[in-house]
Amino acid sequence: MNLALTIALSALAAATPEPVPDPATASIVRAAQEAEKNAGAVIGVSVLHLETGRRIAHRGNERFQMASIFKVPVAIATLGAAEKGMLRLDQDVEIRPADRQKIGPLYDGWKPGMRVTVERMVDVMLVYSDNTAADKLIQLLGGPSAVEKALTARGVTGIRISLDEKGMGAAMKKNLAAFERGAQNGTSPDAIARMLARLFRGELLPLPRTDFILDAMRRCSTGGKRLRAGLPKGTDVRDKTGTVRSCSNDAGIITLPDGTHLVVAVFVRGGADAAARDAAIASVASAAWEAFAPTR
Repeated sequence: MNLALTIALSALAAATPEPVPDPATASIVRAAQEAEKNAGAVIGVSVLHLETGRRIAHRGNERFQMASIFKVPVAIATLGAAEKGMLRLDQDVEIRPADRQKIGPLYDGWKPGMRVTVERMVDVMLVYSDNTAADKLIQLLGGPSAVEKALTARGVTGIRISLDEKGMGAAMKKNLAAFERGAQNGTSPDAIARMLARLFRGELLPLPRTDFILDAMRRCSTGGKRLRAGLPKGTDVRDKTGTVRSCSNDAGIITLPDGTHLVVAVFVRGGADAAARDAAIASVASAAWEAFAPTR
């Protein structure tokens, strides 16, 4: 190849413009970037349209602290154990004084010594993000590592579970910055979106068990200011939130007007305050809806 041709080809390569992202990708990424600026936070986003497989992400592969979103894997592991006969959903378990934690009805309304079914604990863990129920279920399963093993056995990757709720409290005291970065109980938005997609498709559990989890997520009581706040009133949403210190997350499955489904996972770390993080999640949800709703 002569020098003139080499120079010409080099000039042509240099002049080739960068690919222009499609409007949906551009709008969601722009919303995430603007939310980061407005909240002063780091934001990870993964959006997956279930029926077409189309994916859009911003920091989708970066690691974040899962916080209470880890309760969805706990539910999957618990119902999987019930399916194998390792425990029963109608099995009742004593709640002892040492079990009680300060989030959820097991602390606020239920008294030590009461016996609660496994089914009820899974439900309040997902609907109210109950910490007592989460740790009691993890104990029944054999510890946090048993939850991660249950995911691995189903081919779910990218989700690390090494701590229960009490363990998270200890980890925060030891090294808060590392904990908030997801050094333990860490995941990525993409990994959570993939897990929710497989859950919805019935690839992780039999249909009745899948429906049990999705129904509880539809009744989630902790996400009114997050994904749901960015969507039209009455939108069908099945989500799970996570909140700890300067981390606020929400991940769920949204039904679009045409009956198709959108998985949206938004993880926020840092920022001015909880209200700013909530607003950031809502703004990304709004952009995702506008990008995929067929009324555009």
